[in-house]
Amino acid sequence: MRQRVTIVAPYAAQYADPIRLDAGDPLIVHREDDQFLGWHWCTGPDGREGWVHESFFTRADGAARAVRDYSARELTVAPGATFEIHERLTGWAFGSLADGSLGWLPDGVLGPPAAT
Repeated sequence: MRQRVTIVAPYAAQYADPIRLDAGDPLIVHREDDQFLGWHWCTGPDGREGWVHESFFTRADGAARAVRDYSARELTVAPGATFEIHERLTGWAFGSLADGSLGWLPDGVLGPPAAT
């Protein structure tokens, strides 16, 4: 079930042109993040890099492949904006803003779920 929350702190997207993957794409997995376990710095087939959660790829025989479509796009937000959470993964939430923009935000900028 999706949750709506209010943004409680500003956040600026950190990467202008982050990694984007289609299911089946090969990727290079470099290292795991020390703070957000399960997130790995990766390079996609077009050379773009970014953080990818391990639930988006599989490894076999020394190679990694995306198991579902993924974009590391982060959103830039100001306090008071409404954000609908589609998925949460180890300190980050993927969702949409009221204008339809899709992307990731760190949990630390998200307020409690809105009353229903």
